[in-house]
Amino acid sequence: MGRPEGRLRLLVDLDGVLYRGTTILQGVAEFFAWAEAAGHSSLLVTNNSLRTQAEVSGNLRRMGLSVEPGGILTSAIATRAWLQAQAPEGARIQALGGSGLLQALFSPGSRFTPDWESPEWLVLGQDFDMTYQKLAAACIAVQNGARFVVTNPDTTLPTEAGLTPGAGAWQAVVTLVTGVQATVIGKPETGIFETALAMMPAEGAVVVIGDRLDTDILAGHRLGATTALVLTGVSTRADVDAYPVKPDYLFEDLPELVASWS
Repeated sequence: MGRPEGRLRLLVDLDGVLYRGTTILQGVAEFFAWAEAAGHSSLLVTNNSLRTQAEVSGNLRRMGLSVEPGGILTSAIATRAWLQAQAPEGARIQALGGSGLLQALFSPGSRFTPDWESPEWLVLGQDFDMTYQKLAAACIAVQNGARFVVTNPDTTLPTEAGLTPGAGAWQAVVTLVTGVQATVIGKPETGIFETALAMMPAEGAVVVIGDRLDTDILAGHRLGATTALVLTGVSTRADVDAYPVKPDYLFEDLPELVASWS
């Protein structure tokens, strides 16, 4: 397949594409320089709900990459947008997650109320401070009728040392205990990409760049976008061979993508 033609709207994943843990990956700065020079627009779209847009921007800056908060969409922000359309004013929410999710839902002026006693909604995101007690409370909330929402279904989170549990791992525990399936907001559902495209110019073919077949590439396929998988994160060539949904493009890393599409 030849390279995509014309100006592009690039929906770019973060973990496993731009960095692993706290280490920036090879060729990231050159990728953004290429995109800007070619007239492509880009938005960073992450299933990670741990941090606010400003915190993600700050982390990228410390790794040597300058991206404004407005150039980042997290699954926490997408979850808030979904809840604003679904939940009434003053809805009682039990939220498990990091500052990104908690600030998205409960910042000053929020229409939602935090509630761990009689929640109407359980919202589950990535939580580095997860405990047995938190998971038990989540299971009880769902058994008592709280609607179950998860920011993203990623079962793993890539780090320099290896794969660690993601929000999807906690989701699996709650579902195994309660038998209740969650409403998923992030990839592979397309809502997060639809929110992203509303933040971007209207012109240009949509290209999804990610490291996971089961989230990034599947969501791009469902959206009808061109998809590119880079092998710097979770999915491997063997995974590509076994997975039913194939990426349109397969690259070892971003430098190979830039070389192929320049």
